[in-house]
Formats: sequence, structure tokens, C-alpha cells
Amino acid sequence: MRIAVWGINYAPEHIGIAPCNVALCEYLLEEGCEVTMVTAFPYYPAWKKRAADARRIFQSERLNGVRVLRCWHYVPRRVSTVKRILHEFSFVSLSFLRLLFIPRPDLLIVVSPPLLGGALARLLCLVKRGKYLLHLHDLQPDAAINLGMVKSPVLIRALKTLESIAYHGAWRISAISAGMLDTLRKRGAEESKLSYFPNGTHPIIQAPRGQFRALNGFDREKFLLVYSGNLGVKQGLQHLILAMGSVVNPAIQLIICGEGAEKEGLLNSASGLRNVYFKGVQEPMEYQKMVADTDLMVVSLASGSGNSFFPSKLLSACAASKPVLAICDFDSELATVVETNRFGVVVRPADAEELASQLETLSRDPERLEKMGSAAKQFADRFLWSRILKKFACEAEILADDGLGSTRRRRKVA
Repeated sequence: MRIAVWGINYAPEHIGIAPCNVALCEYLLEEGCEVTMVTAFPYYPAWKKRAADARRIFQSERLNGVRVLRCWHYVPRRVSTVKRILHEFSFVSLSFLRLLFIPRPDLLIVVSPPLLGGALARLLCLVKRGKYLLHLHDLQPDAAINLGMVKSPVLIRALKTLESIAYHGAWRISAISAGMLDTLRKRGAEESKLSYFPNGTHPIIQAPRGQFRALNGFDREKFLLVYSGNLGVKQGLQHLILAMGSVVNPAIQLIICGEGAEKEGLLNSASGLRNVYFKGVQEPMEYQKMVADTDLMVVSLASGSGNSFFPSKLLSACAASKPVLAICDFDSELATVVETNRFGVVVRPADAEELASQLETLSRDPERLEKMGSAAKQFADRFLWSRILKKFACEAEILADDGLGSTRRRRKVA
């Protein structure tokens, strides 16, 4: 079967949506499909291209057997709503042209955001007489509106129109969370079109303990609180830094790893605090060493996020058997998942005083942390990529279930 995946993020990026796209493409390739990934040049989460890519318009390469077609796109130095729109438009428009000139795939998988890709996929499939599956990592219009990133009534109507075009033209729609699917149902999406395709995780390679602490000057008595991921608006990390200013226990240390549009503001907010440290994006092995020495992982969503998106970093924390501090609205899906599975605690984003209090309490209760860590591992084991991708491929009719719990490859379509 010939598959084309269309999305803005791919390897060598290793946080955010990119690892999910890599896992999908490489799995389909292993199952005998002919896979092409149409994507951008690497830029995330630093919002900066590599120097060698700055002037490139197109590039073709193979990564672990996957054919990767890269297209130029605009990457702003400072991200704003208008510049974000231009960023996504530049990628979608140029990559759309490239898709026009590759052989028609049996299935086009469109990864959103950017939402515009879903709308243009409908046009592409009309022209080439194909079909597309729209895979949603977040409900982009809802997120932008709820977080106050988009306020113009004209722009809101435009986003809603794009959303409608993308949804109604899709052969199937998949989403990474049950909350997103519920939102789609309420908006009239056909049940037969909907599919649950959550993010997954690979089995964790356990790193030796103590190396990260020794290298960074943290003794064994320090209580390490770690956030690792994108530093953007929807993470709402300002509240966490504010809480660290109220923490009394000197053993509690916060480490924020990553890059993003809000990093400069976070650095300014943490100025003068001796218990907050910043690091850049960690390479996979260095990340595992850091997690091995971590006492509590942070997963944070700004207030108003609701069910518009679901943080992928949750699974990597759980897979490493780490308890989770979830900073999010109580009615969000993240809060429900954490509380239902009992692998962490939930605190409202704006409640810095309660957040500081919880940190003080948890830092003195290693037995409770160990129990939550065990529960986290049990939760993560349900989301191994090997299981998630097999189920998705069967539901998308890429693979067929033989009724015996295994799959067989479909014949390739010429």
C-alpha cells in the first residue's frame, strides 16, 4: 500500500509531534507499505533552522528507509499569532505543490496542526481522486481561541471554516485523546469516521542513576522537580516559577529543559531565584539520565486548554516510572487521566500557593511518590507504540486483522 504522511514535524526533531510521525512512518514501512513523509526542514522547538537548511527550498532523503521530502517554510525569530499563521501557510502551500507531483498515494495521512493542511488535503484528493485521514494532535482553533491567541472575529470565522472543510472532506478523523473525539461528536462528526489514535511510547532504556546529579552539582538530598518540553504559551509555566518563589524547603529544585517562544519571559521571571535552573533540549540519552535522577515530573497546561490538546510528554514521564505533578484545569482530560490512574497530583494553574504547598508535602513523602511511580508505569505500558500502531493500522484499513490477534500485510496497490 502506498502511504503519504503530510506533517510539519519529523526527525531529527525528537520532542513534540515529530517522534509520533517517525513511529508511524517506520511502523508502516516495516509492515510492507511504501511510505513517503512530506515535511519541513527541522526547526522545533528552538524555532530556528539549521544553518545548512536556511536557503534550501526542497530536499529529498531517506531516514531509516522512509522517503522524506522536505520543503522550505518561514520560521519567525519571535512567534506571534500573525507570524505563526505565515509560518504554517508557507509550509502548507509549498508542500501542497510538492504533493501534486508525487504519485497518488492509496491513503494520505494529514497530521494537524497545521489545520490548513486538512483543508488543502480535501482539494488535493479531489484533484487526484484520493482519500485522506486527518489525524489531530490538537483542536487548533479551540486552543488558539481559548488561550486568547486569536481574538479577531474575522480570523476566528476563518479558522472555523477551515476546520469544517478539513473535517467534512476527511475519509477518517483520528485524535490523540477521548476528549477531542467527544468534542468532534458534539459538532456533528459522523461516528463511523472517528478513531482513537493516542500517542505512544517506546520501552524505556534505564539509565544509571546519579550521573545527572553528579554532573550538575545536585547532591542526593536534593528533591528534583523537572519539566522537559516546549516552552510555549499553552504550557503556562509562569505559575510554576511563581510557586518556586514561595517554596520554603531548600532541597526542592526546579529544572526546566527545552526551548520555545516563552523562554525569554520565563528566564526573566526566574531571575533571582536560586532554586530554578534552565537547560536546553536534551538529547535522548541525556534526557534518560536526567529522568533517572528526577523525583517528580511536571506536565503543565495553561488554564483554558480544556480538551483542545493532550500533552505527549505525559507518557515519557510515566514510562520512566515517575510520579507526575499535573498543573491544569480540574475539568481537563489531563486531570481526569492523572487522578483516575493515581499516578500524580493535580493543581490548578493559577494557584501558586497550593502548588508550593503540594511540592513541600510531596518532597517529604517518598513512599507516596514510589506508589505513584509504579502506577505511572502501569499506565504507560498500555500505550506502547507496538500496540497503538497495530490497532491504528487495522482501523485505517492499512492492515487487516486475521482474527487471531495478529495482522497480515495487505497487497500493495500499484
